[in-house]
Amino acid sequence: HAKRILTNPYADEAKMIVLRTGNDDAGRWVEESVNIIEDYRKAFGTDPPARASLAIMSDTDNTLESATAYIDWLEISR
Repeated sequence: HAKRILTNPYADEAKMIVLRTGNDDAGRWVEESVNIIEDYRKAFGTDPPARASLAIMSDTDNTLESATAYIDWLEISR
């Protein structure tokens, strides 16, 4: 996809990091590994604060379609 870091259309202070798009992986488990500190730096141009919020979500981008996602395991380490 062309752009991985997007500004949330409803809140300028929120950024969205796109990991996957399309239907290629529909119906199967996939594993993702990301560096949220580096992603934060790329998105905001600065180091993250000592405390921050993280949202993990699926979105159909206002297309009136539907999407379902499951998270089996989440680990955040330093």
